[in-house]
Amino acid sequence: MAEAVKVAVRVRPFNSRERARDAKLIIGMNGNTTTIKDPDAPNDEPKKFTFDFSYWSHDSYKENAEGYLAPTAKHYADQKMVFEDLGRGILANAWQGYNCSLFAYGQTGSGKSYSIVGYGPNKGVVPLFCEQMFVGIDKEKAGGTKTEFEVTFSMLEIYNEQVRDLLNPASNKKGEIGRASCRERV
Repeated sequence: MAEAVKVAVRVRPFNSRERARDAKLIIGMNGNTTTIKDPDAPNDEPKKFTFDFSYWSHDSYKENAEGYLAPTAKHYADQKMVFEDLGRGILANAWQGYNCSLFAYGQTGSGKSYSIVGYGPNKGVVPLFCEQMFVGIDKEKAGGTKTEFEVTFSMLEIYNEQVRDLLNPASNKKGEIGRASCRERV
């Protein structure tokens, strides 16, 4: 049976503008609970929210020689942890033949692209998912399967109530939505 919807939140490190303004951290995470403190009322009880996953990625990491942001503390959520918690389930559902979706929501600069796509050696959920999907297809083919595989992928952005096709920007002018497609016949 396919998984139900999972909801995760992730706190990112301060960017250079936030550091220059001496921003105060008002987010806390403990397990799957995220807390938000009112900076104008520091003695008030923080607001608590519970999600399937609350990912702490604000600090407690070090860039290794390959450029990967590796955890220096157990509570740090690196790209691999996010993939294992969210991407593995999507991958399992895809292998069962279900259509799968991953939805990222947040304001500009909140870290959506980093979590979903990543950069350099810090691959996000989508590239890790694709790698594992094709590793699985290669394994099936090496095992002699006669199964035909078809992988179809779309990546859309909704911004200011406009839908943009991120894989085929030229189609955006015509109002079309395209998709990347890969077919393998065995």
